[in-house]
Amino acid sequence: MSYKIEFKKGKVVEREHLGTIRKLKSYRQRTGKCMSDNKIIESIAKDHLKEDKNYYTKLKEANL
Repeated sequence: MSYKIEFKKGKVVEREHLGTIRKLKSYRQRTGKCMSDNKIIESIAKDHLKEDKNYYTKLKEANL
C-alpha cells in the first residue's frame, strides 16, 4: 500500500486516542501545565486495553 493510503487508515484507527487528547487539552487549560509523560503513556495504554484486553500480548505475538 502507498504511504498516503496507510496514513488515511492510520488517522481513522488512531481516533481511539481522542479521549486522551481531550484529557490532555483540558488538563493544560485548567492547570496551565502539561501532563507528565507517565500519565500520557498510561492514558494511551488504557485506550489500547479498551480496544482489546489482550492488546499487548497480541502485539508481542505479532512481533510488533
